[in-house]
Amino acid sequence: MMFPGIRRGSDSLMVRRPDSLIHGLDDKPRALTLAALGLQHFMVAAPNLAIVVMICRAAGVDAAAAEGVLSFSLIALAIATLVQCSRRLGSGYFIVSCNSGIYLSASLAAATGGLPVVCGMTLVAGIFQAFFASLLVRARRFFPNEIVALSIIIVGIEIGVIGLNRLSGAGVPGLVVGGATFFVSVVFGVFGRGRWRLYCSLLGMACGYLVYLTTGIPGPSSASDAFSSALFGLPSSAHLGLEFDVGYLLPFLFAAVAASLKTMGAVDICARINDAAWVRPEMHAIRRGVLVDGLSTTLSGLFGSTGTNSSTSSVGVSHASGATSRVIGIAVAAWMLVFALSPAFTHLVVTLPDPVVGGMLVFTGCLVIANGFQILGTVPMDMRRAGVVAFPLLVAIARVANAPLFAQLPDSVKPLMSSALAIGVFAALLVNAFLSWGNARQATVALDPGHPVGERLRQVRRILDEWNVAHNVKVRVMLTLRELLDERASSLKLAFNGCTLHIGLTRAAPAQDAQTTPDGRFFADRVSDAMAHRKRADGSSVISLCFEQ
Repeated sequence: MMFPGIRRGSDSLMVRRPDSLIHGLDDKPRALTLAALGLQHFMVAAPNLAIVVMICRAAGVDAAAAEGVLSFSLIALAIATLVQCSRRLGSGYFIVSCNSGIYLSASLAAATGGLPVVCGMTLVAGIFQAFFASLLVRARRFFPNEIVALSIIIVGIEIGVIGLNRLSGAGVPGLVVGGATFFVSVVFGVFGRGRWRLYCSLLGMACGYLVYLTTGIPGPSSASDAFSSALFGLPSSAHLGLEFDVGYLLPFLFAAVAASLKTMGAVDICARINDAAWVRPEMHAIRRGVLVDGLSTTLSGLFGSTGTNSSTSSVGVSHASGATSRVIGIAVAAWMLVFALSPAFTHLVVTLPDPVVGGMLVFTGCLVIANGFQILGTVPMDMRRAGVVAFPLLVAIARVANAPLFAQLPDSVKPLMSSALAIGVFAALLVNAFLSWGNARQATVALDPGHPVGERLRQVRRILDEWNVAHNVKVRVMLTLRELLDERASSLKLAFNGCTLHIGLTRAAPAQDAQTTPDGRFFADRVSDAMAHRKRADGSSVISLCFEQ
């Protein structure tokens, strides 16, 4: 770090509750309201269970064992959701855990070796993500927002392509069923109001299933068998087992990185929703959130299931409904446990036909791609950032399309190139490192006490504009300097490496006959990511500030 001895700033400025919130972070809704909100969020995350079903089918798991996989998946998700909502152990925000499409491509590839291979590699990915969380603050500069957005876009493309392949497997009738599922989901998602919009995914799946019943497409056993199953019962553990295959290591590790980046975004969104005076990311909460996400995936692997991640759909529902209380996480976890112990529910999920699952995955993939482009829209784009996004995205699309280039690679390399996400993120990291070489900027500004503060701030603002510093960083810098720049401020040193902005403000020693007053550092200590104050032997002092972009 440029300035030694910097300590972390406070993670809270003066939290201002938004007027749109009905049940804020620390509120406790009434029992009936809490149960209804918990059920709503469970139903929002429930469509992701189709991912588990698809992987089980690819691994050749029979229906009875797949029901056990679903039950243990829900148990792992319930534990993860409880821990994630804890202020001491998790991020402290209401974030629901769900089975993630990020691991779908890697899991389908590993499923050729059986479900134990999928579980073993999921366990490895979770451990790696938990380790990655401990390095998150230092490694943040290597994962700028454009790479976060790129990884999410590639995940969406992979999910959508897998969905198209699934629904097209049954020919024209399958396309009709998948198209109906997708179309109804889009209609209710765009034109629906209230609960109709919240449940657009479930409505699309229900409509697709009704169309499926009229086509006569052969598929799993009838859903009517679910009503003859026991309402409650203990899940089967016959599927539990772990195996490892190094050939699938790289796709799972890159999927873990992508899952970490998505969780970073989810925690950041929650912080903005719950604080109208939000000014910067809460890195401590983000690190804990990523750590819990990794432990959740680890637990899911041990329980014989697939990788997990934070449900951004649930975060969106929290924002739309104005209910962000962390207590709702307890209700969601309770519903997960109830359905985990219900063979009737798990049987109903297992009997979902491939065209319905495929249509749902296409809809989910479109939403994920849109989220990625929204994050990309917040990046101040220049030629360097465009290169970081464009070339890796092209390579990832070529992998999804099975371009002849990858068929010509040596056999020893092909397993490492099986995932478009792994290839895209790896290429983005290389391009970012190459284009960032020699990109560090430095500037020293001499501060004339005779000039007004506004003129000195405009001088600094012009430098930050030339360096293409993100808007939120410039706002925080201006707020901090307006507080610190006075008649004692003599010089300002700026350094920017493309991700982190370092500022060193030199203040002259006070005059001997001047009354000593404490430095005003209210905003400086709270809107900066790190701060240090050092006095020199000649009486002058240096205030060192750090701002993460």
